[in-house]
Amino acid sequence: MVEHDSCNDASTEHEQPSPAKGKPAVTRRTVLGMAGCGVAGLILGGTLSRWGVAESAIASGRIEVSTTPTKMIVTDRGRCSGCQRCEMMCTLKNDGHVSQHTARVRVWENYNFGPSPDSPDGQFGDCQYTIQSCKQCAEPRCAAYCPVHAIYTDEETGARAIDAERCIGCGGCHSACPWNMPVVDPLTGVSTKCISCGRCADQCPNGAITFIDWKDIADEVLAKGLVSTVDA
Repeated sequence: MVEHDSCNDASTEHEQPSPAKGKPAVTRRTVLGMAGCGVAGLILGGTLSRWGVAESAIASGRIEVSTTPTKMIVTDRGRCSGCQRCEMMCTLKNDGHVSQHTARVRVWENYNFGPSPDSPDGQFGDCQYTIQSCKQCAEPRCAAYCPVHAIYTDEETGARAIDAERCIGCGGCHSACPWNMPVVDPLTGVSTKCISCGRCADQCPNGAITFIDWKDIADEVLAKGLVSTVDA
């Protein structure tokens, strides 16, 4: 039902970010423990309907959900106009210049015909555009295949990130990733990938990309009466 649910629902101690000093952390593990179910259960139970995440939207392929320990990331191809502003803003923030090649979120690859030969997407199809970004896998192949162990888990966000000083630019992470998300920047010779900074979502004019704090989802779980208390 949720394409990447099994990949991202695997919760291990090492992937949990360190809580800010003096503040209890509300993470994916906290919320799923509260609700007593996985992400698919939250969708079936209607907990995520506030953000337009419903079973029918998932089943139709219009909406895709991926998660990190601190965020849920929702992309809605029905809202994407193909303007590619997300790509521009991503690279301006992270690279200081506009570059489709190194954009951590991608629309341009699917702009004309969609992500596969039989896809109805793109400007020559139904004018819906598939938004692609890192799935933040619980067991990332990019990290497993990196010969110098340059890919690590950011302690604050839980996102998979690349150590630019350690990376040798071999492109092994790009080849290992099923979606080829990491790419080597030809200007720096270093691989780069999405770190879930949220710039793409902030700058999308149509709300096609949404980053949801697990704290907000926890509040929704409480509001729907699935649990009565939250462990501090």
